[in-house]
Amino acid sequence: MAEKKTVVRVHFMNTSSKAFAIDTNASTTALRDLIIERINLKEHRCFFIFEKKDDMERCLEPDDKPVEILKSWDGEAKKKGGEEPIFLFKKKIFLKDDDKEMDDPTARDLVYQQAVSDVTASVYPCSVPDAIKLAGLQMHVTYGDHNPQIHVPGFLTKSASSNLKSFVPKQLYQSKKSSEWESLILKEHARLAGKQSVEDAKLDYLTIVKSSNLYGTTFFPPCRSLGNRNVPGKVIIGVNYEGICLLKPKNKELISEHLFTEICSWASSSGTFAFEFGNQAESQKYTFETKQGSIIASTIQTYIDILVQMLKNGDDDDEETDSVTYSSEISATV
Repeated sequence: MAEKKTVVRVHFMNTSSKAFAIDTNASTTALRDLIIERINLKEHRCFFIFEKKDDMERCLEPDDKPVEILKSWDGEAKKKGGEEPIFLFKKKIFLKDDDKEMDDPTARDLVYQQAVSDVTASVYPCSVPDAIKLAGLQMHVTYGDHNPQIHVPGFLTKSASSNLKSFVPKQLYQSKKSSEWESLILKEHARLAGKQSVEDAKLDYLTIVKSSNLYGTTFFPPCRSLGNRNVPGKVIIGVNYEGICLLKPKNKELISEHLFTEICSWASSSGTFAFEFGNQAESQKYTFETKQGSIIASTIQTYIDILVQMLKNGDDDDEETDSVTYSSEISATV
């Protein structure tokens, strides 16, 4: 008798979702393979499944059992009165060269949707002029060419199917009146009419977002610095393909950055994360109080694993190859 399957719903960054019937003992890897096949994602090495609970996101381990995790959620949200936990499929690893992803229509769309979500959530700092350009491009992707009969004042502020806040960065929203934002966005949308395709608009959107030095950085909630020299009392830890960066919580201003070539080791516990940087002659250790230490460590390890694999495959440029050579010698000590 065939084993009864459980339906697991996986969400995407554009708020859509798909249901998958899997065996009780199916692993994260098995579910990820089903997702990749269903959505026809060819360039998939940087995409993973996350467990999103409240404000915390955890990338599932390959051998985790999604059905067991699903059962553990039962009643959690009702007891806490918060949002129900979900499985979220999105890009975790951002490499310097993503040309192959941009050539894959599915990957390109996933990256675009994630960029829109990050911009409107103010994950990346954004100027008002860039915010207007991005919103105009987003309008073009969402609604096509500007139609002066339809895209009129009130379209984004009064229509039930449209929401101005889904086009404007959260931290900038209060800087202008809703009507002013809408007027500027509609004007930018009109300027693009007949000039480019939807796919070109996605690429232009991503070009602007990628111009940020912080693009592709995974940020972790502000944490307390534990007696670290030249580090403020509270920081945001960021991880990207180059290494670890420390930023000010208020505006994500860079405090310091530490390349993988400089990191000697890292460690995590249930309440802390630490890393040591320098060289054989002299090194320094930073320690932080955070409940996300294991997630930070896992993110670092995933980057290193992929970069080392790229080195072995020979599909890396010289600059990143140097990083990988050193990264492969890093030790994660707990």
